[in-house]
Formats: sequence, C-alpha cells, structure tokens
Amino acid sequence: MKITFGILAHVDAGKTTFSEQILYKEHVIRTLGRVDSKNACMDHDDIERARGITIYSDMASFTHGDHTYYLVDTPGHTDFSAEMERTLEVMDYAILVINGADGIQGHTETIWKLLDRYKIPAFLFINKLDIVSASYERILSEVQERFSKDILDFQGIYLENGNEDTITDELIDIVSEWNEELLDKWLEGTITFEDLKPAIISQIKNRRLFPCFGGCSLTGEGVEKFMRAFYSMTEASYPVSAPFSGRVFKIRYDGQRERMTYLKILSGVLHVRDSLSEVEKVRQIRIFQGERFATVQEASAGDVVAVTGLRNTKAGQGLGEIHDAVVPTLHPALQAKVLYSPEIPDRTVLQILHILEEEDPALSVVWEEPLRQLKMNIMGKIQLEVLKQAIWNRFQISVSFGQPEVVYKETVAEPVMGYGHFEPLRHYAEVALRIEPGKRGDGISFESRCHVDRLGINFQNLIRNHVIEAVHKGVLTGSELTDVKVVLVDGISHIKHTEGGDFREAVYRAIRQGLMKARNLLLEPFYSFTISVPDSLTGRVLNDIAKYSGRFVAPVPDGSGKTVIMGEVPVASFMNYGEELMVMSGGKGGLSMEFSHYDICHNENEVIAYYQYNPDGDTANPSCSVFCHKGTSFVVNWEQAEDYMHTLR
Repeated sequence: MKITFGILAHVDAGKTTFSEQILYKEHVIRTLGRVDSKNACMDHDDIERARGITIYSDMASFTHGDHTYYLVDTPGHTDFSAEMERTLEVMDYAILVINGADGIQGHTETIWKLLDRYKIPAFLFINKLDIVSASYERILSEVQERFSKDILDFQGIYLENGNEDTITDELIDIVSEWNEELLDKWLEGTITFEDLKPAIISQIKNRRLFPCFGGCSLTGEGVEKFMRAFYSMTEASYPVSAPFSGRVFKIRYDGQRERMTYLKILSGVLHVRDSLSEVEKVRQIRIFQGERFATVQEASAGDVVAVTGLRNTKAGQGLGEIHDAVVPTLHPALQAKVLYSPEIPDRTVLQILHILEEEDPALSVVWEEPLRQLKMNIMGKIQLEVLKQAIWNRFQISVSFGQPEVVYKETVAEPVMGYGHFEPLRHYAEVALRIEPGKRGDGISFESRCHVDRLGINFQNLIRNHVIEAVHKGVLTGSELTDVKVVLVDGISHIKHTEGGDFREAVYRAIRQGLMKARNLLLEPFYSFTISVPDSLTGRVLNDIAKYSGRFVAPVPDGSGKTVIMGEVPVASFMNYGEELMVMSGGKGGLSMEFSHYDICHNENEVIAYYQYNPDGDTANPSCSVFCHKGTSFVVNWEQAEDYMHTLR
C-alpha cells in the first residue's frame, strides 16, 4: 500500500517541526532539524532557512511496516498558498496542524475549505500544548463549532498500544451510520475497538469523521501516538495493472537548471525512456528525501516522483489516460511591475520570469509591448521579497518591483450577443456567441447550441478551446474577463478556405464585439479577515472597516480582554491596514487576511478613470471583423459588423 499525506497549517503552527518528528521517528533523518536553527530537512532552500518559513512544498518517502508513505510539507504563509493548493491534487490524506494557543487563524480556515473542495480526508493535531496559554479542549471546541461537528477527540479513544480506553457515544453515533450492527454490539457491551476500525476507516475516507489529537511537535509529545493511529486508520489503493495515468502537481528547476516534473502516478507503471507524447520522453525518475534524491528505473501506481525530460508539462495537468487539468481556487489579488536596469535585455528578464511562472503558474507574467514593461501577479509583499532574492540567487540578475496594485477583473451584467468574422483572402470563419453572466468565481464556461449539421464538431471543439484557454480582456480597464458563460449559437466554415486559426480570430473578435455592446461590470478582490484587538479599540476598528467599504459579523469577546472581529473587505482599501493596526494598538492587535472572492467594485468609476483604458486603441484585442469582397479584404468596426454577418442573413 502507498499513501501520500500532506502536513498543512497556518504559518508558525509548528508544521515543519511536526514533519521533522515524523521523519526522525521513521529513521529518514538522523537528527531532528529545527526551523529556528535553520537545519530542517524539509526547509533546505537558502531563502527558507534565512526567513524561517516554508516557501516551497517538499516531500520525503519512507516505509512503515509493509507500506510506503510519501510526506508532503507545504507552505503555511498566505503569500505562498498557491504552492500549497497545488499539492492537494495528489494527497490521499491531510494532517491539519493547529496552534494550541492561537486556534483557528485566517489561513487555517482557508485550508479547511480547500480540503473540503478537494475531498481530502483529514486528521487534526492541536500543537504547542506546552505553552501556558494553550488549551486542547478550547481549540477542539472551536474547530467543532467552526469546521465540523464530526471532528472527534481521539486523545482518550486511541492509546499508545492501540487498545481502547473509552468508546464514546459520539464515536458510536458516527460509525454506526455505516453499520447498525455496531450499535447493537455497543448496547450489548460486547464491542471492541477492532470491531470499530473498518467503520472508522470508511468514515474517515468519506470525510464523515475527522480524528483529533494533541501534543507538542517540538518535544515530540503526542506525535508517536498520533502517527500510530494514523497508520492504522488510513488506506489507499491504486491499480498497477491499468494503463499509465498521472497528475502533475509541481514544476521545479534544480541547481543545474534541469527541469523536473513532479507527479503522482495514479495507475499503471512509468519507466525510464517511456514516451508521454510524440516529442517527450522520460529521461530520469527521481524519488526525493528533502533535497536529496535517488534515481529509479521505474515507478508504479501510488508513487510520487520527479521526472526529467518533459518540457511541456504544467502543474495540474493530467498525463496518460487522464486528459483534464485541475483549475486552482486561490488567485493572486495583487500585481506588480518588474523593474530592472536598462542594460539588461528585456528578453533575458522575460525568460527568467517564464521559468518562475512554470514553477508557479499563478504569477501570470505579462509583457506589455506598448509600454515595454513586465508585470506579474503576486499573493503579497513577502512573496515579492522572496522573488527578488530567488532571482538573484539563481540567475544573478538584480530586479526590484513597483508598488503592488490590485488585480481587477471584468464581467457582464446581462446577456449580450457577439459576432466575429475573419475572412482575409483564402481564409474564412464566422461565429455568433451569446455571453451570459455566470456565477461569481466560476471563471469562463462554454456551451454549444449549434447543430453539427451547421458547423462540424471539430470546429466547435476548436471554438471551445479558444474560449476557455485564452485570457480575454474586458473593455472597462483591460482587465481579464471572468464569470461568464459563452454559448456558441451559430458558426460558418468554408469547405476549402477555413483553417483552425481562422476560428481563433473569429472567436476573439466576437467576444470583444459583444463586450463593446454589453453592460459591463468591474470586479475587485476581497479579503476575508480576522482581527483581534483590545476591547477598548473595538469601536474604532469597526469604524475603520466601514470606512474601507468592508463588512463584518458581530464581534466576539474572547474572554481575555480582546475582541475578535471577522468579515470581508476590498483588497484595494485594506492591503496596508496591518501597519495601521499595529500603530493604533501598540503592537497588541492581530490581523490575518486571506483572499476570499471577487465581487462588484466599490469604486468602479474611480478605478476606470485611473486606468484610462481605450478599448478601440487596443490593437492586440480588436473588436472589428474582417470581410472579403471580390478578392479584396476590408475591416468593419464593431458598431457596423452585424450588418455584414453571414449568420444573420
């Protein structure tokens, strides 16, 4: 049996120390590493050790009994949460580490929601119980109330020797849903813990039971007991005899700039020299232990490996028998200009940033040719500092960044038709698309209502790809179009002159033409926040939230002279509030923020005026159509284009 499990937590909850304890007890490492001592096995990058935080997900493998386990250590800082989310795609189980003194923090809640989205079974470990202010009972009650009533205290249920101490009513209630005979045995007084184990394993796998333990990862207290329970209550099965399939979750370049594709094999066997496409062949298979690795000639279903020789893979991509790609939930809310010396060629910096973008697709590097400037998306300011140092360490290029700005998006308020025609000499394509408002956060979806007798399925598939895969600009600020459903209503091809690229041009122009007529909306990112301040400052903070166009739920006193305030607020108005709160509270206030969602911009007119975007002047995103008459091509602006469309005749 092979199981992949991840360690996840809010920053400073003790996640990496917890990982070190597991690896030490399993004899993967000889001595316990410490984050503050800068010698942790899983934080081996120079920047990680200098900052004392996990920046890159890392993994190690070990055997316990007859089984193989792959441990994935993930970043806990919000600025690197996109890296954390990518690792969820390959986890069988997750271990959520929670600070026993601070309890649920902003990023803890985000992780829990992601575990639910990816349907990953989870165990909880309440850490740092050696701190005087920590309380296992208090945090257990908090997670049960905020996360799930099915989070169950296993401290007294599962002992070091694997025998039961107390089989609680709550445990029986949960597991008897799977097998009523267990309830009968419970009432008869004949039940044992071994009787319960199959039901417990099933309920955990189906996310109907979340075992919770506690201890201190720094001293090792409770870790061995937790892992003994973890080993006995987890299982996974992957078909080795099936055809090969895998899921890519990470791209990295090593010190020799060798490109590595990290993937989990979901079925079959992968060999060195196997071809995964017409042009890509596996050159080497690596199994990592922190920064060290061993090469193998083959790996099979359930293994997590790094493969060299693949040049075109992307994080989230399926390989072999899997053809879909995972779309991440977390998105950067900020964007920054990349600044560098004029003596450095633009192409050199762009090549470097594209390497970083392969490793972290959320960066979304953009080169704006008219302004000759580079921009990249980021999660936060700490990420900029890390990127600056990483570029210097790896490429010996000095860069800096402009002040981060908000990443806006655009959508439509009501349905609108868009038409696009592309017919220069010996080319032909026309499409009619309906652009409809979509659900917030759903991005762009596609549907065809065009009969195949009207337009062949091959061209309809091309249109779908051009709609989904491209980044379409809105017409208010030139920001990315999102949260719309694009419906193919009609389309025309030419039996002799139509090529695939013709429909690309027609689709882009149709979407743009529709947006030029539509009632467009500007969307801005929102933070979800948790603020803890002395009771005396509660009123002032609530006024600040209202002033910055935020929303909050009823404040809750925590019983220690502080009040906890939770809510949502626009990123644009709140991104620097941490410094303001620090000064206001004399360092006694706490603030944690996470990207939450996009919604209607609170100051749309102000933002549009700031951008001064001219959609007609954006020649890279034309709204006009190209027609042909008697061997001569001519351009028709979007206002008159419908008068010439063949689909409307």
